[in-house]
Amino acid sequence: MTLLKVTGALVGLSLVAGAWSSPDEPPHVWLTSELIGMKVVSEEGESLGKIEDVVVHPGGGTSYAVLSFGGSLGMGDKLFAMPWTVLRTVELDEAKKASERSLVLPLEKERLKLAPGFDKKNWPVLADPNWTRDVDAFYVGSTNPDLRKPTEAAARTPLITWKATDLKGADVVTPAGKKLGDIEEMAIDTNGRVSYVAVSVGGFLGMGDRFVAVPWGALKFSLAGDEGDEKVITLASTKEQIEQAPQFMKGKEHTAEMCAPEWVVRVHEHFSCPPYWVNAKAPAGVHDSGN
Repeated sequence: MTLLKVTGALVGLSLVAGAWSSPDEPPHVWLTSELIGMKVVSEEGESLGKIEDVVVHPGGGTSYAVLSFGGSLGMGDKLFAMPWTVLRTVELDEAKKASERSLVLPLEKERLKLAPGFDKKNWPVLADPNWTRDVDAFYVGSTNPDLRKPTEAAARTPLITWKATDLKGADVVTPAGKKLGDIEEMAIDTNGRVSYVAVSVGGFLGMGDRFVAVPWGALKFSLAGDEGDEKVITLASTKEQIEQAPQFMKGKEHTAEMCAPEWVVRVHEHFSCPPYWVNAKAPAGVHDSGN
């Protein structure tokens, strides 16, 4: 069994900033249904707020986590986007009944009160380099040093971006434009990269509800429409390959299996999609924790 490298200590919590122990090891993932609404705590374990959304792009990296703050911070009317790499991961402690996965934001409250935010009903253009530059500038120096391959946010922001909540229900089509299904779920790894999506393909296969896992890297993203603002998601795959694809199982009782590293490997192997985690380099000063 692989041991996760413990890179920090919290009061009453076990902090795992980077879920890896060797450069070629597949990552653990989170389902967006698990992430959205997840609480975010301070290094002392105090509740700060929660994840409202995640912004992703075709490159695979998660550009930003979008948080709401309340309580003692008194910032309930705004949302705050930050590079995913600012957050730390708290994994389950199976020895403790009350243990749960959560995220840590290791910034002082007074600094958070100065963070750039926006009105909940008036989202900015997330691909706007002027806006993202200001956000990134605020968090300079806060990037998690223990991530295997830190995800850059605005440095190379693409034209196509999605909020995770908008991706659910988005159509996936064949190269010929025939609908395969729509996205039901998305998995993001603990290094902040989109790993795979669950696509409903029952209609395409002529059967009832059926969901298959598809690597994010197997999908093609483009813009269409008269004004070039219609987002198109394409999967080039045979019907037989989709029929035999790893079946995604919904429900909390299946979450652990759907998030396991071996599942991630199986999904990528089926679609002959190169494993994006191979040869990812650990940051300087971070070492293998052993077996």
